[in-house]
Amino acid sequence: MSADESIETLLKWASNNSITLNGIQPEVLPGRGIGILATRDIKAGEDILQVPTPLLRTFDSTPKTIVSRLAGATVHAILATALSLDMNNPPEDFLPWKAVFPTKADIQTLMPLCWPLELQDLLSDTSQDLLSKQRAKFEKDWALVSKSYPDMSREDYQYAWLLINTRTFYHTTPRTKKSLLKDDRIALQPVADLFNHSPDGCTVSYSYQGFTITTTKPASKGEELFIRYGFHSNDFLLTEYGFILESNTSDSVCLDKYIKPLLNKEKKSMLDGRGYWGRYMLGRDGACYRTQIALRTLVLRESQWLMVLDGLRGEDVDQDAVNAILLKALRQYLKDIEVVKAKVNDASTGDITRNTLRDRWQQIQDLIEATVKEIA
Repeated sequence: MSADESIETLLKWASNNSITLNGIQPEVLPGRGIGILATRDIKAGEDILQVPTPLLRTFDSTPKTIVSRLAGATVHAILATALSLDMNNPPEDFLPWKAVFPTKADIQTLMPLCWPLELQDLLSDTSQDLLSKQRAKFEKDWALVSKSYPDMSREDYQYAWLLINTRTFYHTTPRTKKSLLKDDRIALQPVADLFNHSPDGCTVSYSYQGFTITTTKPASKGEELFIRYGFHSNDFLLTEYGFILESNTSDSVCLDKYIKPLLNKEKKSMLDGRGYWGRYMLGRDGACYRTQIALRTLVLRESQWLMVLDGLRGEDVDQDAVNAILLKALRQYLKDIEVVKAKVNDASTGDITRNTLRDRWQQIQDLIEATVKEIA
């Protein structure tokens, strides 16, 4: 079945199951999978999609036999197990939804968790840190699931686990709000999971009746509509969802690797005691306040530094000295980026993965160069 035929089948199934699409339709986007496009001019504030609660895949809707076998597991692990079982032996009413999921090959290409170690090592420090935490979470879930379902393959489960990771929505009820941790309050829902992400996308709300997606601005016929996954950097989006945005107002770069080595034990103690140790970020507006505060320990006596924190010393007084140190760190980062980009070009991988890595490092380079140009 072609992608277009799969979408047509999904739409018929959605209509038969009381899913309401108002002025929108899924469409194949060349090179980008499936997205949601407007079929007419749409105004701001219109409800464009409604998905009834009975169609959601949640902890409550998971067969009790699975839940009981996975006692103590995360909801992520439980939903992934149920999904993996259904993917291998799909119920009739699940087939139209399953047909529009990204393929296993797509997931393995896009998601860093599936990449060879050689490529994972070429991610930014932030992505590598996020990936390490994601891997630990997966391994913990898999350890429990593999004991309860010894015939389930790791590859099939990882595929389902990543589908849950990338396609679920935050969802809670009065009961789950009391009984589940925040990270476990998730739901998978049909059609809505085809929306792509934009920082200024549509709003998503839910009630006991189901989910509703509402526009925040007008859209013209044929225009793609998005939802907002959150205000995330491209490193986060790449690691958690397998893509980066060409333009991302929330993008940032971590400078810890270049700032922390400049700070001795005394400086670290000063910063740690005031809650300013680590998480030194560079965004579109330049180095963050934490970075500025950390670098000031290198140009001020402790008493002067404390005056800055207490608002008794102007932040502009020492800015030139701070900028000089920052510039040196950023220029070293730029040299290191050239080395990494060369390794990316030499890596044995497919074009999609290589291009994603190359584009991400170019974004980081552009962000740093813009700051260097601004303060040099």
